[in-house]
Amino acid sequence: MRAMDFMNEIENLKQKNKDLQMKSIMINDTAYDVIGFESLVDFSATWEIVEALIGNKENKPQESKSVQSTNTTWSKAEINKQMQALYEGKLIIWNRAEEASLIVDPVSQPLYRSIEVPVNESVIYGAKDAFTENSQQNIGLLRSKYQSKDVEVLTTQHGKRNRRFSFLILKGTTDQQMVEMIKKKIEDYPNEIKQVKDIHVAFGFSKFSLITRVSSTELPENAMEYIEQGKIVFFMDGYPFALVLFNTVFDVFKQPSDSNYLSVFVYSLYMLRIVGIMIAVLLPGLYVALITINPEMLKVQLALSITESRQFVPYPAFVEIIIMLLLIELITEAAVRLPISISNTIGVVGGIILGQAIVEASLVSGVLIIIIAATTIANGIVINFENGITLRLMKYIIVIFSALFGILGHVIGLLVLCSYIARITSFGVPYVRWKKEGIQSENQ
Repeated sequence: MRAMDFMNEIENLKQKNKDLQMKSIMINDTAYDVIGFESLVDFSATWEIVEALIGNKENKPQESKSVQSTNTTWSKAEINKQMQALYEGKLIIWNRAEEASLIVDPVSQPLYRSIEVPVNESVIYGAKDAFTENSQQNIGLLRSKYQSKDVEVLTTQHGKRNRRFSFLILKGTTDQQMVEMIKKKIEDYPNEIKQVKDIHVAFGFSKFSLITRVSSTELPENAMEYIEQGKIVFFMDGYPFALVLFNTVFDVFKQPSDSNYLSVFVYSLYMLRIVGIMIAVLLPGLYVALITINPEMLKVQLALSITESRQFVPYPAFVEIIIMLLLIELITEAAVRLPISISNTIGVVGGIILGQAIVEASLVSGVLIIIIAATTIANGIVINFENGITLRLMKYIIVIFSALFGILGHVIGLLVLCSYIARITSFGVPYVRWKKEGIQSENQ
């Protein structure tokens, strides 16, 4: 009865999935069925493995070392387990006479791209390989760079998609209890995890938070540095980057590959990025505060120069700067979303031609164009794209407080943001973390 149930299930599956193949083979008057999805399995390359496995069973010799299978013994596995194996890209060899099956790791179809140079993270002095959508390949990249028994890999699956999550930890450095807690939160999450945002929600973080708790990197070298710092690096199948937990305030201006430079260069870069962060967040609000509420704090010559440049601007400084900030946001998003062949053109048209035309039309002042340009450049100096988005949002809060209360509002807005950042934690680890984590290099 069980055999009939299994074959009926396969026939029903074939009617709904035309890429499901069931091929028969006769060896020693015994019929076998080889079942698998041709979209996942390379049948021509796998057929020798299938014949070797069946031949081993018929002739009873010691199993060949070249054969790869998840289970070297024939068993009467449950139908659900066999169906799940098919969806995972495995091959089932079915013995009709004994009603037993063998689940095999076949030669898979080449579904993933090869290892390439990083696209979103520029590397000047470091390894040029980047992660791909294949989590097993990504784990292999990390193992090749850290050849130690202390590196451990834990896996779990979630949801109807059976999406696999692979966690990499460094024994003796990573908090094991935190890893188990994270795994349990993913396994217990009732909804489907489709995007990185769903991971934030599964971990109990607010999806409206300004600060990202889970950062990302596409560089294996950076991922290994994060593991050595005691952080947890994990992969989600189908995403070409590693997710890193926990995130700290220092990750905004510190990049692991910076350690390849001499110490004096490293600390100079840190200071430059800190100055860039301050410019990106504070400069637009400072302009609004000084022009709208507290012009007496400017030198007379500077005040007269700004007043002259704004002589024909028809609206207040707050409206003026909001228009320009939103325009820059539109240009930035257009450059990111459009094909590479025309994105550079959009940047030139928006940054130079449109900016000059706006000034000549007296819609904004020339001083504001300088401030917006400095803010945009400074925003790009921070590490990680998610942190850049955070700074882009924070400056609007400072601008609003500055427009309402001047320099006092500027300071109040900064204090509000600092208080918000100071209260953020990730599984008990504060975002503003001063303690040295794990194994640090001499330059850090």
